[in-house]
Amino acid sequence: MEGPRAVPVTERVFDDAHTVAAVPELSREVSVVLSGPGGMVTASSCAPGAVVKAGDHLLSVDGVVRIAVVTDVPLWRDLGFGMEGADVEGLQRALVEQGNELSVSGRYGWDTVAAVEAMQDAARVEPTGRIALDRVQWVPAGVGAVASCEVGVGLAIGSGSPVLVAGGTLVGLSLPGAEGELPGRSYVAVAGEVVVPIGADRRVTDPALMSAVAATTAFAEWVKDPVGGVAVLVRLAEPIAAIGIPPSAVVVSDARTGCVVLGGEQTVAVEVLASELGTVFAVPERPVDRVIVPAAKVTASCG
Repeated sequence: MEGPRAVPVTERVFDDAHTVAAVPELSREVSVVLSGPGGMVTASSCAPGAVVKAGDHLLSVDGVVRIAVVTDVPLWRDLGFGMEGADVEGLQRALVEQGNELSVSGRYGWDTVAAVEAMQDAARVEPTGRIALDRVQWVPAGVGAVASCEVGVGLAIGSGSPVLVAGGTLVGLSLPGAEGELPGRSYVAVAGEVVVPIGADRRVTDPALMSAVAATTAFAEWVKDPVGGVAVLVRLAEPIAAIGIPPSAVVVSDARTGCVVLGGEQTVAVEVLASELGTVFAVPERPVDRVIVPAAKVTASCG
């Protein structure tokens, strides 16, 4: 039987890249209907995949531009100075999210007038400081990207008729922890060129990552048959400089620690990262260039 011999180690970069079955979270699907009076659609910027933002020139009816107003409370009436209600409060929340400084009081005061004027001015429409249904198109907040456009230029549209369908798009992923991931290490989710940190709750919502994952074949297959999850690549945020050694070069103390043997029965402690295709990835406490195999022939423990 062949006795112990010294073999060289290989320098390796260990990133623990692996795939997990992520659970997708989709935005609710909503049909957005014409807010004000109907007429002929003379212009439209509706585009599937786009996210409607406040102030967008969403469409023109009879030549009059209707800018998008994106709030969490439906707009069902014209709004102006002195008016009160939940719709005013919803508008104020949206204006604050756009960076305006105003009180979310539910009362349409001068600060609200000024913020609406600023939005209108940025959209290059008349800055009246009022929200008039024949000049705006309400879009519910948080519905995600446009799924389909329901009316086009040159077609007639009536009040309350569908303008677009939004939602049903990928807005979040819950990433299960994989067996063997290194405790205490930070991991990232990867899709194409997009890299996003994974927090303690294992949920990611980065829009760029959602867009990249939504473009994958794995997601398309999940949409057709939403069982299980979507394969997403996960790896260490900071790859580890390690050595690659034969499994027989390691005397194991527990799942993550052990030692290797140098010449003269000298041992060096190692952190065991993983094993793959006949190679153990480990981090020695000091540099080594050769190890003894089989180590168990030289020592039975790392004590």
